[in-house]
Amino acid sequence: MNTHSPARHATSAVLHRLFWRLHFWSGLLTAPIVLLAALTGILYIFTPQIEALRHAELDRVAQIRLPLPLDQQLAAARAAVPGLPVKAIVPAYTPGETSLVLFGEQKMRGMPKAAAANPATASHQMHQHADPHASHPGAGPGAASATSSTEHHSAAKEITSYVDPGTATVQGNLPDAERFKNWSRKLHSSLLQGDGWRWLIELGASWMLIMMLTGFYLWWPRGRTGWRKALLPAANKQAGHSRASWRYWHSISSVLLALFTLTILLTGLTWSKYTGENFRALQNATGQATPKPPRDLASVINEGQQPLSAEQIYILAKAQAPAIRLRMTPPNHAGGVWRIENEDRSQPEKRFQLVLDAYSGQRLYYAGWDQLPLLSKATAVGIPFHRGEFGWWNQALLLAIGCSAIFSVLSGYVMWWQRRRPASVSAPALKSSHVRALPWWLVLVAAILAYSMPVFGISLLLMLLIEASVLLLRPQH
Repeated sequence: MNTHSPARHATSAVLHRLFWRLHFWSGLLTAPIVLLAALTGILYIFTPQIEALRHAELDRVAQIRLPLPLDQQLAAARAAVPGLPVKAIVPAYTPGETSLVLFGEQKMRGMPKAAAANPATASHQMHQHADPHASHPGAGPGAASATSSTEHHSAAKEITSYVDPGTATVQGNLPDAERFKNWSRKLHSSLLQGDGWRWLIELGASWMLIMMLTGFYLWWPRGRTGWRKALLPAANKQAGHSRASWRYWHSISSVLLALFTLTILLTGLTWSKYTGENFRALQNATGQATPKPPRDLASVINEGQQPLSAEQIYILAKAQAPAIRLRMTPPNHAGGVWRIENEDRSQPEKRFQLVLDAYSGQRLYYAGWDQLPLLSKATAVGIPFHRGEFGWWNQALLLAIGCSAIFSVLSGYVMWWQRRRPASVSAPALKSSHVRALPWWLVLVAAILAYSMPVFGISLLLMLLIEASVLLLRPQH
């Protein structure tokens, strides 16, 4: 056992040197991105409170009454936003809420080619019997206004109409892009620069994961008094010294929240652009993907039979779904189906998908919490946690994580500034002998991480090329 001790000690020394340099460079270069992600994330988690102030006149009704049939609410919304197809309906669930009617193009699921060429017309034809108050957009006095409305709304492809369920009065219409929740989500995920810039936040998240893992290794206590010294400032003899004090608080503020921070990073990466694609491919390959209804589900149309109204479908859906606010997606062509799922994501155990025949109301598909595989259940819990949707305790914890990340960035810069030499970056030294002594398993782990997180992999390759150039050009002593 003692014969292997020097070898283990040498490997530990090499890893410490390598991880220190990796931690240094990743922190120095990506810390601004991490700082932006933390600040925008903190803004996003307080969306409920901010929206309660900004959008109260849309979300809440002045006087609570018994709800009118859903078709009357839908007709009022259509009259307020003519010319756009109905994308989804979210009926009011608790007293005081408004019903939401979302307008915009649906995904084309199982639609015949003729109907797919004109989804707005197909959607209208599907519902004109269920909605006697709606006028055809191509005929009658409303035709001109429908055309002008289409032009008016062409810049805003998705609009939500907020309807008082007790009076079927539209309280307002708002383009989805102007909703604070959507704006803050885009700010956090792409800095308002579109999907083409999502890689930037993904770069910061993946390198923050590396910073966290290498930092945890560097902090890990060693020796008999290691744990006491690492956890208690009074046990650290250097705690009063400036740089040592900064190092202690830099470490402990991250370590205490490490498990929650790791959850935030992993859940964020699962719906990122490139790492998220790999994650979904892994889910599909291992049978852990969320069950989805078959794309070719269709309603059975009997001659002379009229489709059920939205109110009838709503009653059928409530009888079969968990007690939660619903999101109803209407058919987008004559043979289409109603697709119903939970709108509220804060109760993962009530997550479900339901498909109903538009004419008979027959259930064609159902999948709930019990049908979710383990990994899908984990993401169903992890993603709402990432968004702070579990209530005030979730928001408070995310605020602490965000503040910890901000402090980690700032304290890291302070420590670097304190140790740097004039006219020097003062990166931790790394020699060719250190690189040659790297254990094989570390190379394998790095390759797996680089493949799993492509943005990280490309940036890691660039960093390795720069490091190799420096080692080749620098004299070795």
